[in-house]
Amino acid sequence: MKNNGVNIMEFLKIGDYKIAKDRMYLSSHEWVLDNQDGTYTMGISDYAQKMLKEISYVQFEDEGDEFDKEDIVCVVEALKATGDIYAPFDCELVANNEELEDDPEIVSDSPYEGGWLVKIKKMADDNDMISAEEYLKVIEAELNDF
Repeated sequence: MKNNGVNIMEFLKIGDYKIAKDRMYLSSHEWVLDNQDGTYTMGISDYAQKMLKEISYVQFEDEGDEFDKEDIVCVVEALKATGDIYAPFDCELVANNEELEDDPEIVSDSPYEGGWLVKIKKMADDNDMISAEEYLKVIEAELNDF
């Protein structure tokens, strides 16, 4: 949605968790945004960053590396847990968010914008991505299991 030429991000909400409506998700809590130029930006959801708490480090792979669907493309480390970030489809890593090397807390402060993790280029169409509405149901099910 645009307001005076500025993109306004729309969210679904469940409790304290926001789900950006303009992207697809994996049930493992990554989001994927189509950049409309053959690349995709990936990050973790608001729910995931709040579950990890206090993100302290992001371990990146090398740009140019190729990954099969469900391979680990980077790792997010927090004080009490580590989160593997999985490739949503066969892809090539084209960029890492280098700002996170000095300030990994950006992932917590801005999981859908400044806290993006990697940019990838799709090499195959096979994926298990779900809509924001379907992802909301994944979170509801996990919250009901607590």
